[in-house]
Amino acid sequence: MQTFASKAAEKNYYEQEASEQEFLTWYAKQDRPTYETPSVTVDNVILAYNPDTHRVNLLLIQRKAHPDLHHWALPGSFLDKTEDTTQAAIREVFEETHLKIDPKRVDQLETVATPGRDPRGWVITVAHLTYLPNFPETQAGDDAARTQWFDFSVDPETLELHISGVPDQLLAFDHAEILKKASQVIQESFEVKPKWLNLLPPVFSWQAVETIAKQFSGRKISEQIAHYREMYMIPVNTEKQGDTDKPHAFFSLKAPI
Repeated sequence: MQTFASKAAEKNYYEQEASEQEFLTWYAKQDRPTYETPSVTVDNVILAYNPDTHRVNLLLIQRKAHPDLHHWALPGSFLDKTEDTTQAAIREVFEETHLKIDPKRVDQLETVATPGRDPRGWVITVAHLTYLPNFPETQAGDDAARTQWFDFSVDPETLELHISGVPDQLLAFDHAEILKKASQVIQESFEVKPKWLNLLPPVFSWQAVETIAKQFSGRKISEQIAHYREMYMIPVNTEKQGDTDKPHAFFSLKAPI
């Protein structure tokens, strides 16, 4: 067994001179136990276009267990060590809502490591943002007592997302802050890469685009997004608007954004 003149000499040897396997064996005994390991969760902000109201809805689950019993929450839970965060987000959504999501529609939103954000202990969450062009039915499962699609509005000044029928105090954990971050990301995308257009059905009217843009921004911004027609859309057909000869244009996306 090798001996060292000091702990510093031992540390120097294993970090700089030993093989990687020797280092890992030493590290497991020396350093790793001194660091507390956090738990990691995933959360998913899932948005879908409601064809009945022509507005975007948010999917929430109602928790049936502590902590935050009966509060509304974003679908999500703990990460398994055999999966990445996107896989975990998709798995948890299916377990809690029976909704299958295409991985191509899931983007990482942010990592939240605010101390004390979860009363169970040190929990870091990786939040995701998902846009669905359809409005699927859901069914509660796992630790979800209920699932529900909610209408919402955005405050144009604070960019906070307000859910119809769900006061902020009935949102679990720090999910109100995660929703605000999602709102901010969507605001920033208006001038860069408006991925929220992926919410639109295969064929849509320009009025639908304006309605969604107003819902996300909290104000009418038709002039700011007029260039979308040339950049991202192609006309697919027209029909007469009412009793006039003025055509009403319909579009589809040139490609997913």
